[in-house]
Amino acid sequence: MLEPVGPAPARHTLDEVRLGLALEAARVALFDYDLLTGELSADERLALLLGEPAEATATGFADRFADLVGPEETRRFRDAVTRAVATAAPFHVELRVRPRGDRPAWVGVRGRVVTEGARPVRLLGVVHDTTADHVVDAASALESLPAAYYALDHGGLLRAVNAEAERLAGRSRADLLGRPWGDVFPLASGSEADRVLQAVERTGRAETVELLHPEPLSLWCELRAWPDGDGTSVLLLPSTARREAEEAAHRARTQVQVLTRVGAHLSGTLDAETAVARFSDILVPVLGDWCIVSVVEGQSTLRDVGCRHADPTRQDLLESYRSHRMRALTERNPAGPPFILQAVRTGRPVTMPVPAVRAMEDLVGPGAAREEATALDAEHVVVLPLRARGRTVGLVTLARDHGRRPFDPEDLATISGVAERGALALDTARLYGQQQRIAEGLQRDLLTPPAQSPHWQTAVRYRPAARAVQVGGDWYDAFHQPDGTTTLVIGDVVGHDTAAAAAMGQLRNLLRGIAFAAPDGPAALLRRLDAAMAGLGLGTLATVLVGRLDPRPDGVVLEFSSAGHPAPVVLGRNGVAVPLVVAEGSEGPDLLLGIDPTTTRHEGEVVLRPGDTVLFHTDGLVERRDQSLDEGTALLLDAVSRHAGLDLEGLCDAVLDDLLPPRPEDDVAVVAVRTRS
Repeated sequence: MLEPVGPAPARHTLDEVRLGLALEAARVALFDYDLLTGELSADERLALLLGEPAEATATGFADRFADLVGPEETRRFRDAVTRAVATAAPFHVELRVRPRGDRPAWVGVRGRVVTEGARPVRLLGVVHDTTADHVVDAASALESLPAAYYALDHGGLLRAVNAEAERLAGRSRADLLGRPWGDVFPLASGSEADRVLQAVERTGRAETVELLHPEPLSLWCELRAWPDGDGTSVLLLPSTARREAEEAAHRARTQVQVLTRVGAHLSGTLDAETAVARFSDILVPVLGDWCIVSVVEGQSTLRDVGCRHADPTRQDLLESYRSHRMRALTERNPAGPPFILQAVRTGRPVTMPVPAVRAMEDLVGPGAAREEATALDAEHVVVLPLRARGRTVGLVTLARDHGRRPFDPEDLATISGVAERGALALDTARLYGQQQRIAEGLQRDLLTPPAQSPHWQTAVRYRPAARAVQVGGDWYDAFHQPDGTTTLVIGDVVGHDTAAAAAMGQLRNLLRGIAFAAPDGPAALLRRLDAAMAGLGLGTLATVLVGRLDPRPDGVVLEFSSAGHPAPVVLGRNGVAVPLVVAEGSEGPDLLLGIDPTTTRHEGEVVLRPGDTVLFHTDGLVERRDQSLDEGTALLLDAVSRHAGLDLEGLCDAVLDDLLPPRPEDDVAVVAVRTRS
């Protein structure tokens, strides 16, 4: 047997050359990792494969490898190696490489653990470029996406589209590719999509924005654009469903907020004009651009009572249209405007044909109303009946201008809910005003004009509480006696209802009769009245202040007695007001009427000089829920002193204006006397 002649390594050198050529052609690099020392042995192919200098594998490449793939991929690689060492099984892991130059985007790492005995000592493996596999996968994924994708080159030419983009555009891929983006989307110039794509190309930074993509795609979408090296890639994620859901949620929130505002804004007023103004504020601008509120007067007469435009510069135009509209509607349509009649008859909203301005012009006919309707130029108008307590109490004309969507069923449901609550509030305010006038009329009928005298001037005031149909128990009186004196009375029956008003009328007439039949002093008059109340079984409580004016040569003598009533006030010629107290020696205020007819009544007396003023009043002038009687009395004395220079009528008005809130909680009665020179 012949043995080979010559150097043995020649065969190995040829094998190494062949292996090297194969590895280079396949772009595969070998590595040998010592698990005991942590040293990595690799040829220059690994460095070149990863875009590093050929000598990079000489030292420290293990640390450099972590920088090339990033912390997340490094963690995945180490986990794969750990599992391979623990199980002595082969491993394979795909790693994303940080992009740079010609460096591959993906590499595959395959390896096996070598053991000595049972101990792992080495890790042998190969690294190869798998970018093409991932590119194919990405292209397949983009093609099968349910979202539209297209890509532009740096010159704005379409270089790729997927099937969904092709479907939405309604054109074949061959007809789209290679064409300028602006030609495919002719309406895109200057659009938000155009701005985004130009910004990505210019800055190299990705952008995401929600918009209506230009035709022919024409869809609400979230546009995501990013630089991809060859130009710009664009992904369109449809957002129509999400947008509709958001709009539905927004409408639901708006409906709740509007209906809540109706209760909060309208329940706090019983004034009809205020209620109309607040109702208009609720409707505009949330539900429409302008509105007109009409109320029914009498049996069937409509009157426009309020309006509001969302644009303050057009409010005067709307006011002018409101002032002319109803007369023009009536003259043009003697039997009644058709849309209004339909709304009243059906009790449901009636929508005018679009554009509504044409229907409005036809309804009012030639004249100022038509010119103003044309200027208002409403696109959508709905007429809503306001129904409360089984009757139509008014109408609302609500309009939307160009650019706003028409009234849909959800809008009409919201508006109807607002109209229902608004109608109840408006009708309540109407009833309150009606009942308030009736109540005040009844009250004033019980209060006769005061008796006058050559020796003094008398003035009276009565202010009802701000409550409907609650006729109060306050009253005043001033009448002459047969002996030449004059009796002044002011009283307050406990309660604020029709029973209190009836009791007040009884006490007033009873006191007048007793005083005229037996002209005693004030204290004796109160005793007789208290006894009569008990004997007749009136069963009521009342505070009463009685005064008797007796003209004498040295002045006018005022005798007075109080049955639990606030003390009168006297204003001297020096301009200082002080309270009058009963005769010295009495122990505290006397009892109210209706408690004990046998109680002792006390009496006071003061001489009034020319120019002096006496003021009788009920507790509503000085007492509040948040203010004690003493605090109110101090304010009264200050007000009377400050207005001392006014005549008697002016003094009464000024004091009431100073002390009463806009909506008094209680009735107030005042009797004032000023002695003459």
